[in-house]
Amino acid sequence: MKRFLLLVTFSSMALSLGVLTSCRRSSDEVWNDTRSATNHVKRGVSTLGGKHGESRQIGTSQEFSDPAKNDDFIALDADAKNQNMNVKDGVPQAKETPGELGSSIPGIEAFRDPAGDPKLAPIFKHIHFEYNSSLIKGGDNMAIIQKIGEWLKKHSKVYIFIEGHCDERGPAAFNLALGANRANAVRALLVKEGADADHMFTISYGKEKPLAEGHDEDAWKTNRRSQFRIFEKE
Repeated sequence: MKRFLLLVTFSSMALSLGVLTSCRRSSDEVWNDTRSATNHVKRGVSTLGGKHGESRQIGTSQEFSDPAKNDDFIALDADAKNQNMNVKDGVPQAKETPGELGSSIPGIEAFRDPAGDPKLAPIFKHIHFEYNSSLIKGGDNMAIIQKIGEWLKKHSKVYIFIEGHCDERGPAAFNLALGANRANAVRALLVKEGADADHMFTISYGKEKPLAEGHDEDAWKTNRRSQFRIFEKE
C-alpha cells in the first residue's frame, strides 16, 4: 500500500512538472507582453469610448518628405523611451472629445465609412501593419498618408476617426493596446503632414472587428490595419 501511494504521488508530481514545463514561455516573451499590456491597456480601453491616447514620433521633417526614400515611421510610447530612441515633442491632442456632453462633435456613430463613396474610397485606403507592430512601413502606406493629409488640409470642416485593428492572435487587452498604438501612429504622421490635430481622433477595436474571417496569414495581414471614418460639419 505504501509503495502504491508513493508511485501515485510521484506520478502526480511528474505530471504537474510536465504541465508547467510545456506551458512555460521564455522570460523575454513574458516580459514583453506584460510590459506592453501594462503600459498601454488603459489607453486601449479608453479608446473604446472614443477617446484618444498620446501620440509621439521620432526623426526630422526631412524623413517624411519622400515616401519612396523613407519607408518607416515609428509612433513612440513608453517602450520606445526604454529603447533609447530619439524622442521628439509630443503630438498635440484634440481639444474636444467626440460625443461628450458639451462637445460640438458627435460620437463615432455619426461618422461614416468613406469606402462607400467613389470619390473618397481611393483616398482613404487602409494602412496595414506587420505582426505585433505599430510601425508604419512601406512606400504604399506613406503615399496613402500623404494623400489623406493633403485632402484633409483642403477640407477644413471634416473630422476623422482613425481605427486601430489587429489580427486574431494574442490576448484581447494586448490587442486593444496595440490597436490604439496603430491608430495613434497614423494620427501622428497625419499631423506631421499638416492635418489639423483637433480634427482627428483615434479608437481601438483590437481583434474584435476582422475584415477577413480566415485563420491564415492572408487573413491576418488583411486584419492588421488602420481605417477611417469621416464626419463633415455643415
